[in-house]
Amino acid sequence: MVAEIAQTADRVLIISRGQLVLSSSLTELTARAGGAVRVRSGDPQRLTKALRDEALQVTTGTDHALLVQGASSERIGDIAFAAGVPVHELVNDAGLLEGLPAKGPA
Repeated sequence: MVAEIAQTADRVLIISRGQLVLSSSLTELTARAGGAVRVRSGDPQRLTKALRDEALQVTTGTDHALLVQGASSERIGDIAFAAGVPVHELVNDAGLLEGLPAKGPA
């Protein structure tokens, strides 16, 4: 189903019980739903380069945090440290839909 959505949309809104719970790019939604690691840094460009040099998939979320797939938070922290890049946030994101309000009976 995501493939069909990707052909026609580049942004996704999720509404639960009449409340907007998510507004995201399709790229960010796909990355986070797959179990990405969320990283914030004082130098996101340098961190992105260091992570991509390690063949990791890096996307930028709508809130300017990096979403990284293909590595644990520990490995990402080690890569940032080796590159001399400060990390302000490093969180395993097990899946975007976890934590969203559950859809219950109307």
